[in-house]
Amino acid sequence: MSSASKIMYTIGRIFNIIAIVVTIIIVIIGIVGLAAPDKLAGASEDLADANAARAYGIVCLITGAILLVVYSVVCAIAGYARRALNNGKKDKAPHILMIIIGVFGDIFYLLGGIFGLVAEGQEGQQNE
Repeated sequence: MSSASKIMYTIGRIFNIIAIVVTIIIVIIGIVGLAAPDKLAGASEDLADANAARAYGIVCLITGAILLVVYSVVCAIAGYARRALNNGKKDKAPHILMIIIGVFGDIFYLLGGIFGLVAEGQEGQQNE
């Protein structure tokens, strides 16, 4: 079960890194929207004026910054949970946290957390 959990955490981190890259692109679009709203408004039929482009840039920048922080924290927690599998201690907290994160977002983190709990339970039985 430990190897299955590691695989799920690895796949989840790959998708998490892809989400971080996309979020960085959203932040860059927000910066462009704030720096050159006239050019952005002229290039799009939906954005009729520079104020709409500026508002679009602010929304992209704020949303992207918040998501970037969230994805980075989740990626760090996933690394901690993966390292907790073979540390020789019976530590269930990171796997429970990954189950909670998985419920709200990534199925791979959910499965990795479940497999991690099972692996920690099996390790605890072997040590007794």
